[in-house]
Amino acid sequence: MRFGSREWIQAVVAAANANPELAAGLAGLGRDVAMVVEADPPAWPLTVAAWAEHDGRRIARWRLLADEDEILELEPAYVIRAPYRAFRALLRGADPVEAALSGKVKVEGDLEALVRRSRYRHVIDAALAAVPTELP
Repeated sequence: MRFGSREWIQAVVAAANANPELAAGLAGLGRDVAMVVEADPPAWPLTVAAWAEHDGRRIARWRLLADEDEILELEPAYVIRAPYRAFRALLRGADPVEAALSGKVKVEGDLEALVRRSRYRHVIDAALAAVPTELP
């Protein structure tokens, strides 16, 4: 499945929701997140944004955004933003903490809560590994 497509996001959400540790990983986090994959031509010509909300146990809702400006209206607890090449590196195993500290990935929101939940990173790693991903 093509990275960033509706089908790919749906599969990642389903895989994450199937993990029994997801609820523990979500505890103490803000209710929603927006992710922005910034244009990075020629491989990724357009910026793509998505939003997701959890209910404390699972990812309850998500959607692709028609325009990244919708993030201003949604006011999510977290916004994760990076150019496509940074997301590609993360999917290939780059350390997300190092990427954030170096500025390659920008994170807005309660960073302390994210750091406290970092031991549950394997939940998302497993969901990503479970979904066949075609990178441009």
